[in-house]
Order: sequence, then C-alpha cells, then structure tokens
Amino acid sequence: MHISTTTHEHGTNAKIYGYEAEYDVGADSIVWKASLSQGGKQLESIQGSIPLTSPALVALAEQAVRDEIVKRIDQLDDTRHGL
Repeated sequence: MHISTTTHEHGTNAKIYGYEAEYDVGADSIVWKASLSQGGKQLESIQGSIPLTSPALVALAEQAVRDEIVKRIDQLDDTRHGL
C-alpha cells in the first residue's frame, strides 16, 4: 500500500520533513519503507517493521506506519544534532 507525500514538523527544531512510503501487511508484521526529504533535498530512505500484536492493528496499519516514520524522523534529526 502507498502513503502519498506527507509532511512532519520536528517537535524540537521545527524543521519540516517530507516522506512518502510503501507498506505491506503480512501474517505477523507490517513492513514499510519511506523516502525522506527536507528543504527540497532528498535524504536517505528508512525502513522497518511493526509486529502485529492485535488483529485491530491491520485496520490501523497506515496510521501505525505513519507514527513509526515520524518517530524515526525525530530520532534521526536528534541524533544528527546531538540532542
């Protein structure tokens, strides 16, 4: 499944990041990969998986992926800037 280009404002430094993602819901996890950009520059891609711990998570898969991507964007930027 596809998540169209979306923006996220970093909570600490207010930088605006863009991301676009693909994800698949499997039998035991949601696997995703996202392309990141910031200020018009393409950044590295990130990827991950989310274990399916409840049948309800399948219905909420897109939001679960969005939440994970935002968390990773914030972690990446904090790591880069020593926050």
